Amino acid sequence: MTLHTDLALRLLIAVTRSGEIPVALPGFSAAHRVSYNHVAKVGQALVHAGYLRSVRGRSGGMKLAMPPEDIRIGHVVRKMEPTMQMADCPNCVINRDCSLISPLDEAKRAFLDVLDRQTLADVARSTRSVAA
Repeated sequence: MTLHTDLALRLLIAVTRSGEIPVALPGFSAAHRVSYNHVAKVGQALVHAGYLRSVRGRSGGMKLAMPPEDIRIGHVVRKMEPTMQMADCPNCVINRDCSLISPLDEAKRAFLDVLDRQTLADVARSTRSVAA
């Protein structure tokens, strides 16, 4: 996954965990040590995809646009990574005679199948610690 998709998932989890309190993007970008401009683009993409809504004003930020139980992680990944290419097969000179295309496609389907079984509510309530 790209950093764009990773940040999208992290932002969705943060917004879910914040409940009714909007998540301000400047604070989120600082906490995750990522440029505000990049986080703003991710937030915009999530708003455009219908997962988040923007709340204006002094205590504004991002809030969920739908219940977290209705958001499948696999769907988010597909929205953020529309081509989901694991390799540059279209531009590869051995494309016509390559036996790697099928296993990569199968791996991609398996990866997305696992993510499709998880909702945002599932991953936001996980309490597993992550090594820094």
